[in-house]
Amino acid sequence: MGNSQRFLAIAAALWAGCGGGDEGVGEGTTPEGSRGDLSVREQCTQAGVRTDAVDVNGDGTPDIRHAFEGQRPRCSEFDMNFDGRADITRFYGPDGRTPIREEHDFDFDGRLDQISYYENGRLIRKELDTNFDNRIDTWMWCEGGFVARAERDRRNSGRTDVWEDYRSGMIVNARYDDNNDGDPEKWEVFRDGRLVEVQYDTNGDGRPDRSEEIPASAAGPPDEPISCDGRELARQEEQAGTRGTTGTTGTTGAEGEGDDLDDAATPEEPVDTNVVTEKP
Repeated sequence: MGNSQRFLAIAAALWAGCGGGDEGVGEGTTPEGSRGDLSVREQCTQAGVRTDAVDVNGDGTPDIRHAFEGQRPRCSEFDMNFDGRADITRFYGPDGRTPIREEHDFDFDGRLDQISYYENGRLIRKELDTNFDNRIDTWMWCEGGFVARAERDRRNSGRTDVWEDYRSGMIVNARYDDNNDGDPEKWEVFRDGRLVEVQYDTNGDGRPDRSEEIPASAAGPPDEPISCDGRELARQEEQAGTRGTTGTTGTTGAEGEGDDLDDAATPEEPVDTNVVTEKP
């Protein structure tokens, strides 16, 4: 039996009520700037929640923990690099198996880098700390597996200064607040993923009054569609032969596509990992 099969087999045993552990599940801290409902964590830390755990690699430290309310799973933690700290925490809905929130630590520093939000099992929104300073600086909304719109805090000031709109994951326009007054002063227009026009508000009335067309020779290569669940990135990496080979367990994307653990830990555009979601 390979590493992947052993990992999943032991994890599956937990769903049957095996193992034990005293530490709480889902007790990590949320980065500044998160717009999520923090009460989701309470379902895993409230009185009466039972924690089951397993030591996958035999080093004496639990690597997987599940919190149960009665027989119903409420959340799970996974230590992907066996350093004793949870790297993925998944919170479940009332049925005990459909994810409603996932938290990821991609650089294994003990702080969250991405929070994913789900409705009816589908990824609808993500929050990211792209520079790993424990502050959310990018917010993305998803439709059909692709980014539909995004907001960014470039200055880490705690307020949005970039707004972007997408169509099927392809950027169509962006608005920039360059003087930090809360309103955009610059607009960028894209066609087929390529920048074609920049507009400016030079008199401060909140509307563009000067525009500059961007010739194709100066626009650079077109942007690729941005996938919310990482499937497009995984496909591109596979074609380029750059996908990692050190993963220890299988993962499943939002639409049920299998990927390796190392793909789930890619900070640039991570795959949403579903390590254990079904009882055997």
